[in-house]
Amino acid sequence: MKYNLNTALLVFVICYTGAVFSQIKLKSLNDFEQPAGDWLQASQVKVDSINNKLFNYEPGIDCFVNGAKGRTKYLVTKEAYRDIELHVEFILPKGSNSGIYFQNRYEIQLFDSWEAINLTFYDCGGIQQRWDNSKNEGEKGFDGYAPRLNACKAPGEWQELDVIFRAAKFNSEGEKIKNAKFDKVILNGMVIHENVELSGPTKGALSEIEVASAPFRLQGGHGPVAFRNIKVRDLNHIRASKLNTWVDLFENNPETGPNYDFIVNGEATEEEANAMFEYNGKELKAMYKWQKTAAPYGIAVTKKIYKSYDLKFQFKWGKRRFAPRLDKIRDAGLLYHCPVGSYAWPPSLEYQIQEGDCGDLWNILGAHSDVLREGEIIKIKKRNYSSSSKWLNSEKKGWNDVLLKVRGNSAQYYLNGVLVNEITNATYGGLTNTSGFIALQAEYAELVYRKIKIKEL
Repeated sequence: MKYNLNTALLVFVICYTGAVFSQIKLKSLNDFEQPAGDWLQASQVKVDSINNKLFNYEPGIDCFVNGAKGRTKYLVTKEAYRDIELHVEFILPKGSNSGIYFQNRYEIQLFDSWEAINLTFYDCGGIQQRWDNSKNEGEKGFDGYAPRLNACKAPGEWQELDVIFRAAKFNSEGEKIKNAKFDKVILNGMVIHENVELSGPTKGALSEIEVASAPFRLQGGHGPVAFRNIKVRDLNHIRASKLNTWVDLFENNPETGPNYDFIVNGEATEEEANAMFEYNGKELKAMYKWQKTAAPYGIAVTKKIYKSYDLKFQFKWGKRRFAPRLDKIRDAGLLYHCPVGSYAWPPSLEYQIQEGDCGDLWNILGAHSDVLREGEIIKIKKRNYSSSSKWLNSEKKGWNDVLLKVRGNSAQYYLNGVLVNEITNATYGGLTNTSGFIALQAEYAELVYRKIKIKEL
């Protein structure tokens, strides 16, 4: 789902279950607290050809720029957030400095670190250190975290940052029982932090008092910066694991809400997104309500991250196809080990669901794996999209049974009870890839998924 809402979360009702589609996109300065200082909206932001420490830009709606001087107050969201997945793109001129404060308290540093070698917490993607003025000189700063590698692009290039943030947790008496945490920080497709627990707010925090929910803010006072494509996905109400028990993957109940989001490519309207998918607690139907000749593509993606598990479901093709695949075979897929879930086509490993090719492996957008066959590892060349065909064709007309057995960085693909593919050595962003979100695709064809069950191990 890609609803371009400017303020609150959007709630739909699908069949008898209440479903919250929780991704929002911040597109206007009206999404932020007012007054917003010198922040303005612009297009075509470029580094000045004469002074490479400044920007040139034109009026527009594509991005947010911190004023002509490149120094103004923080840009603070109106909405407060707890656990979120944040996607943001940013651009810096030479030598510039900015940051993102999650819950106004925990900073991910944005800095021109192009070609830097000896990285510190101050470099691009670093987690700012904490600060205690009561300590001796030289000891006031502590607990900063440098990025594990330099993924920063050159000044004047747009860069992408994806962050999965978990807020601090409190008991009924207001006592903190769990620290805030950065589950994952990805800069330009490289994982630079994983599972970093935060003992408290970082330097420059709005307050040293931690809270369950608060806005985030974009720093604008230390040099020119521009931001665009800011997307927030709510990751709250995650279901507890039930080991060795088959449960619904897309669980949805009145107390905790859904364990999934619908993410649709492009500028989908509310009506379009509601027509693309429908889930009634038993079946996930794609494109059956769609009325146009052409369609977007999208996914139903979990809010929970899964590691080692068995996943099973049945699928069956419908009749209709849509442009741009009106005259092509029907296509979809099971995506797993997705490091992020805010994209309509996220980086992932894919169990291909396509007429005649069901069970093929695809490595997508930086996610990678090799094939294991009869004890031999078959290397696959790393590209944005690479594949390995199934060994046997066990697809049939009507309902087909899919079983995916995932064990950390390895997986087995079964179709109708037959092992048709096996992968190993899964990686993403320079690290072994052992977990991620799970998604079911819709790609321009009617399709039904049913009996969607997962058993965590």
